[in-house]
Amino acid sequence: MKGAKFFLSIFFWFVFAALIFNVPKLGIFPLLILITAVLIPPPSDITVKRVLESRKVEVGKQIKVEVAVEVRRGIGIVFVKENPPQVFEVKGRHYGAFFTFPGRRRLKIKYYLTARKRGQYELPKAEVYSFHPFRVHPMKWMLAGNKDKITVISPFKSLRVAPHRIVRSSLAQASMYSRFGFVTTDFKEIREYREGDPFKAINWKATARTGKLLVNEFEKEGKKTIMIFLDARIEKLGSYLENLLDHGVKVAMLLADFYLSMGSNVGLYIIGQGKLVTPTSSKAQKRSIIKALMSASFERDETIDDAFKNLENVLRRFSPQIILITALDDPIIPEISSIKRDVIVVDVLPDYGEFTPLVSLKKKALRNKARKRVIGWVAHKEDPGVVLLRLLGVVS
Repeated sequence: MKGAKFFLSIFFWFVFAALIFNVPKLGIFPLLILITAVLIPPPSDITVKRVLESRKVEVGKQIKVEVAVEVRRGIGIVFVKENPPQVFEVKGRHYGAFFTFPGRRRLKIKYYLTARKRGQYELPKAEVYSFHPFRVHPMKWMLAGNKDKITVISPFKSLRVAPHRIVRSSLAQASMYSRFGFVTTDFKEIREYREGDPFKAINWKATARTGKLLVNEFEKEGKKTIMIFLDARIEKLGSYLENLLDHGVKVAMLLADFYLSMGSNVGLYIIGQGKLVTPTSSKAQKRSIIKALMSASFERDETIDDAFKNLENVLRRFSPQIILITALDDPIIPEISSIKRDVIVVDVLPDYGEFTPLVSLKKKALRNKARKRVIGWVAHKEDPGVVLLRLLGVVS
């Protein structure tokens, strides 16, 4: 309505001038302009359509977003703004404005989003502002279009490790016994027959069904068991651009891949989600662990003690070496220090920018309070393989 006040003030000045200079018709011109301006309708009946290149994207990958705006009626200025969540890095203009009139009714906006943190996010409706050309009508604001959900996943690829020769040579003797120990009654998998397999190991039903000679394979006695506990509660830590659970997933995947390649039984439990992958050394175990890690998320309150109680039978049966992947802070220290089992803790340190040195000092004090063997890992600086080398004592 600022425009209307402006035209009214001009009108009164013209009337005042007409009285002074005795020209009565002089005051008609601004009045005619004001009437014309009032009769011009502001932009209305606005639609916004958003098209996403993909609704699922990996961390660090880019997706294209196209927005089509259409104004069916009115004359004036239309301003449209998209509001992506802060977790996305925006490339290009996610807003636009144009003067609309009959013959010019459409606007297209194109920009790119790069995901920086795993999770599910909502792209809200677009903000639309419309202005009358003479401002005789009030500015209008509205939300237009649809809400779109974008799922951001980690680039979960198999992190294979080629450890130093010292690592392989130091583990060679133990792995030999792990691979060639006495056969137990614990079923491992069904596989194709190899020369030297005992006749009694042939699975005749599976052989008849597939047409291939298949045998039952069982676990070997003396096989080392590794149980990886991934604390999904660390998903709540970090910043809106960094998900500590992503770092934890990378380490868990790397450790599982290494110990499976050494012939060990490897199991996984996700604290805060309650997901268990029972320890085994079968060829399918790697896929099972990767599948579980791909969907790892914090879903419920669960302490480390709760997790150990839930897995009491598994821990009693396998007597595994336990590796706990978490991020040490004050609330979690009592949970770790009260664990009666032998546990190795992997402490994930995020990027705190200029405060990282101070946080490292506090972490050092927390590690002393934990009363367990703690392996620190600066996730934004160090390769995940460093965790394995420290775990094996190759580097400090």
